[in-house]
Amino acid sequence: MSTTNFTREAWLHLYRALIRQCSYLPDPIARVQMQAYILDRFRRSAAEEKELPLLRQQALRKSALSELSLLNRANDGYIKPLEKVLHLAYGRRGKRRHDLIEAFIPPAKKGAHPVTDFSDGWEPPSHMVALLKAQNHNAMITLLNAGLYVKETTPSIPSENIWGKPLSESRRMNIRSRWYTKARGNMFPPLPDKELKLLEGLILGTTPWTPPKRRKPVETSPTHVDSDINLALFLEKGPQKGDTFEKYADGRPHIITRRFMQRLWKRLSCLIPRVKWDTKTRKPIFSWDVIHRGPKLAVLLEEDLASEIFGGVDAAGKKIKDDKPQIEDSQSN
Repeated sequence: MSTTNFTREAWLHLYRALIRQCSYLPDPIARVQMQAYILDRFRRSAAEEKELPLLRQQALRKSALSELSLLNRANDGYIKPLEKVLHLAYGRRGKRRHDLIEAFIPPAKKGAHPVTDFSDGWEPPSHMVALLKAQNHNAMITLLNAGLYVKETTPSIPSENIWGKPLSESRRMNIRSRWYTKARGNMFPPLPDKELKLLEGLILGTTPWTPPKRRKPVETSPTHVDSDINLALFLEKGPQKGDTFEKYADGRPHIITRRFMQRLWKRLSCLIPRVKWDTKTRKPIFSWDVIHRGPKLAVLLEEDLASEIFGGVDAAGKKIKDDKPQIEDSQSN
């Protein structure tokens, strides 16, 4: 571990590498959001102090290298890293999810904490409770292993404690505060309409999309030094085994095509609620996308064609019996 501060050139090299990987991302919103996130991180770190302490620099460098590895693997077509980047960009996790929650449940006063008073009489926002209820009925969250779940849509406060005495006011306030913090941390907030339409266009294929072009790495020819090192390793440890699938144990790279991205976009779409406001009750109605939709059970037919198909069948779907007596053949065999 280095005992000297990192140079400005080293930070600039790391910043350019991160921005370059962001430009290779196959999703248009992810490119913009991840670039803005990295730029904000570097600006905030530069504004802290002119010379950051060594431990702080090491922590920031470790975080930046982790982000660079994530972006690099996402651009190589690894499914889990690419899904994580999409979730970060579309606000299904990370800082942007908290920003979308702040927009969905704004504080009472500008610049203030959303809720500071949890005394008796406090109730959670109605649209927050409605979203939690709709989220609990969305089976795709569990199927996709999103990990966010709130069992209780409202704080459950017992009337008595373990000694059979009424619950104190401070205890009731703490229960409401913990529930509110947990509920806010496990919400899937709605996405802005502009980004939602763009995502739906990418899924349906109506929005044009082309895979980003990556800069080809510079190929270096092997030198005599490398051959001497390989010879030394061979004489010391003997012949080595060939390539194995060990590096693909946690996934393998994929060629990023539109079909490959449509599957990921569809999975992401299942975690984004659609909001419609009821004009009568003035309450939001949430709906969710699904990966596979069932077949249509109804077909539109013309009236003349329908009478021919369903002729001789009653409303219950049973065949109408003919009441006319049948003429029996009087001749016996």
